[in-house]
Amino acid sequence: MEISQIIKEARTKKGMTQQDLADCVYVTRQTISKWELGKSVPDEASLSLLYKCLDIDNNEKKVIKKLSTNKQTILLVILAVLFSPLTIGIRYLLFKMGKLEDKKFIILLESIGFVLLVLYLRCLIDTVAYLLIFIIFITNILYRYYLLSLERNSD
Repeated sequence: MEISQIIKEARTKKGMTQQDLADCVYVTRQTISKWELGKSVPDEASLSLLYKCLDIDNNEKKVIKKLSTNKQTILLVILAVLFSPLTIGIRYLLFKMGKLEDKKFIILLESIGFVLLVLYLRCLIDTVAYLLIFIIFITNILYRYYLLSLERNSD
């Protein structure tokens, strides 16, 4: 069971609206909506208040805690490290200095970037994520074929 389902079911069992729960947890109604849609997860402080407001039992507390820490924390750390200004500056300098002339290494870096993008998209709603992945995949193939045709024409 997903954390979003647990929160929504517990809220409806208590007969609370999203606004009632938001007032109890000291967040906005939109935040509750994002939690219930699975677009984000509550932080530790909000989890403590959710447990009290919704009378969540110990088994569900363990599930919620496990789901909330695993899903976004790892992804956010990876994204923060890879896209921090220092990392972007280093990559810019490497490209500028001509250190990445090896096409195989460039393809490897692009592939890693694509995988990270897919992981980010996976955090979105499934249908939106799959649609964006498909569009990016097709665009990438078309772009590669275009580059290949340019190389053939220049020979």
